[in-house]
Formats: sequence, structure tokens, C-alpha cells
Amino acid sequence: MSEFVEVALLGKTVGLKGFVRLHNRGDFPDQFKKNTVFYDTDGSKLIVKNYNCANDTIVFYGFEDVDSAKTLTNKTIYTTKEETRKNCKLKKGEFFYFDIIGCEIYENNQRLGEVEDIDEVGANHLFLVKTDENLITKGLEKSFYIPYIDIYVEKVDVENKKIYTKNAILILENS
Repeated sequence: MSEFVEVALLGKTVGLKGFVRLHNRGDFPDQFKKNTVFYDTDGSKLIVKNYNCANDTIVFYGFEDVDSAKTLTNKTIYTTKEETRKNCKLKKGEFFYFDIIGCEIYENNQRLGEVEDIDEVGANHLFLVKTDENLITKGLEKSFYIPYIDIYVEKVDVENKKIYTKNAILILENS
């Protein structure tokens, strides 16, 4: 499943025509277009028949009645990273989470660690960084957070899986 991206959780049925509540896990509701293919945890295909963005409900081909739709309740649906890049347009300075996670963090040519996860705190994002082993042996914390703001992040290079920072070493030393 490493090439797959979680996009939504399917909730309870709504009405009698197979609609289920869609709990979107991303920022791209327009990806739920008619005939778009998603996959469940078992790898089974789910093809969108209709999506109602006004009330976040969706119906899939083959699940057009309440009884069959009930079998989808609590299923997580996925798409591929390739389809995500194709169907979800980013603005300048935006990146997909799956492109950021795994990036190495560098400051002044020193490797500080690697991004393990991204937390959303209000309107901001925090990179959870697993500290480089060399720094851990010097007594620094095993992990720390870097806010994704200009004060700390100078450049994100997803092509080379590197993020260049400034002042992030101060966060690490003071954690």
C-alpha cells in the first residue's frame, strides 16, 4: 500500500439510494468526480457514481441501494500517488504530505534528521523530525518539531527529498 494515499473514510448510509457519508481526509473534494476509481483496504475498486459536495455524500457503482451501501460503512478508501498528483492541483509553495514525509532536514550542511510525520495545529503545520543519530549521541532529543513557516524553513526540495532550515537547530537544542 506504499504507493497508495488515504483519501477518505466512509460513514453511515444516507437515504435509500446507496449514498454514504464521506469523511474527506484531504484538501481536495474535487477529486471525487464521477467515474473516478478508489480502492478499499482489500484492494477492491470503488468507482464513483455520484458525489454531493453540499452534504458530503457519495455513491459508488454496484452499491446503489441501502443494503449494499451498508457494507461500505467504516471503510477507508485510497487512491494512488500518481492519481493524486494528476487530480489534485497544488498552489505555489504547497506540497503533498507523502512528498514531505521522509525528507531529510539540513541546516548549515548539517543533517538534523528526517521528517516522520506532519501535524496540523490550527492553520499551521509542524514537521515531526526524527533526530539524526549523531545528534542523539550528543545528548539531544530523539525527535522534535519544526513549524512549517518562513522563520524556520528556507527551501523544500521534494525532488531530492531535502528540506533546508534556519534556526531549527535552536529548537532541537532547547527541546
